[in-house]
Amino acid sequence: MPVNVDIMYPQILEGFLPVRNLYSHMERLLPVCRINDFQIADVLNPKAKRTARFLSGILNFVHFRELRRETYLELQLNYKSVMEKNQQLEVANREAALKLEKLNTVPVEHQEEVRQLTDNVRELEQLLRQDFHRKQVAVHEVTSQKKSDIAERTRKLNDLKVIMADLKEEQEQKKSKIVESPEELKNYKEAMKETVKRIKKSKVRFPSVYTR
Repeated sequence: MPVNVDIMYPQILEGFLPVRNLYSHMERLLPVCRINDFQIADVLNPKAKRTARFLSGILNFVHFRELRRETYLELQLNYKSVMEKNQQLEVANREAALKLEKLNTVPVEHQEEVRQLTDNVRELEQLLRQDFHRKQVAVHEVTSQKKSDIAERTRKLNDLKVIMADLKEEQEQKKSKIVESPEELKNYKEAMKETVKRIKKSKVRFPSVYTR
């Protein structure tokens, strides 16, 4: 107690302060020891069973603390080691970032050369794209023309097949009409000559079919 404080019956207060301090410390300690029913009466009027239980809880906590102390110190040491490594890695990371920035920075004496090379690359890329587009269009046109030619040839060939079938049918009909009469045989030969002429004319009409 401060000496300059004027209190009536200071001997009563001085006798209560140790009890109050003990209760305050025990009130903070015992919950850590898993004891939550400590009261002021346990200091003013202690009971043997409750006091024994309180002391047992404190002893258990002390033993537990000693068992875990080594693990705690080991974890603390590992934590310090990890923090030191982390600081070293951060320093190395900053140094690497500075080196990378220097590598990415083009020196002043080479900036004009780099700019010119970049422009040349862009121009070349544009020319390549234009050339590719031009060739692609040309290939498309050639393909379309080939398809058109094939379709035209197919149509002409089909027409020629129809003509040949008609001629064959006509020939069969004429063969069935052949008789022993010389006059009719002469007429048949004349008809065959006309048929041959028609076939030759049809070949002249479709020369591309036979030449390609």
